[in-house]
Amino acid sequence: MARRAWSEVEEEILLTNLTSLVDQGVWQAKNGFHPGYLGVLENQMRVSFPEAGIKENHIEGKIKKWKRDYFYLDAILQIPGFGWNPNENKLVVQNDVWNEFVRVSNFEFV
Repeated sequence: MARRAWSEVEEEILLTNLTSLVDQGVWQAKNGFHPGYLGVLENQMRVSFPEAGIKENHIEGKIKKWKRDYFYLDAILQIPGFGWNPNENKLVVQNDVWNEFVRVSNFEFV
């Protein structure tokens, strides 16, 4: 199955809808969400983007990607010299620290 290309606005709406489910407390379980939450999100996305064809599997894939990206970002932020600029939502690092990181790591840039 081919990956779905998400627009920035689609991602923002998905994140807003996901946050809304958390705020409602109905769909939240101890280790994630109760079954059926993907269907609720699919319906919400259909309202916002009726022609986009966003399905549960697309939403599940996007959430998995977000989790993977968060894991990588969290790991990088544990390395001395790396930081986070909350005003710009941006990773910050000095060039010499970055160059050393690239030299010694097996990190793949996707």
